Amino acid sequence: MKKNTQINIRSKVSAIKWVLLFSLVIMAVKFLAWYYSGSEAILSDALESLINIATSLFTLYSLLYASKLKDNDHPYGHGKIEYLAVGFEGALIFGTGIYIIVNSIRHFFTPHELKDVDMGLLLTLFSAIAMWWIGRFLSKRGEELDAAPLKADGEHFKADALTSIGLILGLGLYKLTGWTWVDPLLAILLALLIMNSGIRLLRESIDRLLDKADLASIEQIVKSLQENREETWIDIHNLRLQKFGHYLHVDCHMTLPFYLQLNEVHDNIKKLENALNRNRVNHVELFVHTDPCLFSNCSICQVKTCTFRQSAFVRKLDWTTENLMLNKKHYLPGETYNDIHLNHP
Repeated sequence: MKKNTQINIRSKVSAIKWVLLFSLVIMAVKFLAWYYSGSEAILSDALESLINIATSLFTLYSLLYASKLKDNDHPYGHGKIEYLAVGFEGALIFGTGIYIIVNSIRHFFTPHELKDVDMGLLLTLFSAIAMWWIGRFLSKRGEELDAAPLKADGEHFKADALTSIGLILGLGLYKLTGWTWVDPLLAILLALLIMNSGIRLLRESIDRLLDKADLASIEQIVKSLQENREETWIDIHNLRLQKFGHYLHVDCHMTLPFYLQLNEVHDNIKKLENALNRNRVNHVELFVHTDPCLFSNCSICQVKTCTFRQSAFVRKLDWTTENLMLNKKHYLPGETYNDIHLNHP
């Protein structure tokens, strides 16, 4: 598992390095388009490329920092810096949008004729196609590696590509009409889109840092539990998950037969941990609170060799995201909460 984690980290770092290289090329193309056209809208687009480079550098640093081993000061590791990187990116994007709006308002009242619009359009089209390709690459790698910074960068690049398409349409309108106010107005509209993207990233960063429930990851955990379920795992509830970079920390309560020896309880928990880590990109760290079974659990208990059974097995309860996250034991409809807690063997 340690080897898989290191491969995961190297894959993330390699993806960001390639993005940095392409970002430098795209930034050069955008500033070249601004040089030829003199368009404030294209300049706004080019300035955001500087943000892409700055955020990619911070993302690279965050991935390297998150790969550091746990220590006494950071018992859960250093992975949450990845979500700080997402927030940093969102703040820079939002600030860039404000700068663009202020600058564009000034040019709106003092408009100027654009120069070589055709060259500006051609270079902007090239950068839009390149950004869309990079965005798709990053989003795909982010999903494969379960890396929030890569997914955030991917969505950002795809949003940049779409704004560049809008920029091309606006400059095309200027070329047809000669209206000088189109360029600064278009820059303001692009800035508003950019700021919306920044707010979305800031909100995601805050949610992750505050450990908002990641239902997609929890659903994957529940699926692994359901597929690898042992008959001695009578019940699992109060399931919680925290993400720390390439680590997932899972807490849960697990009901096991009351007569098991301590070493048998340990073996069951180890099986549970292995099941959660099977075929996963991120390493799952598991903390389990074990409960002894109650006589009222007999109706959902699948242990066929139990000599203490007080009632027949009725049916197997499916484990779902909804019922595993609840902080109470499961029982069949018709059974009462008091029955479960008073009828102890």
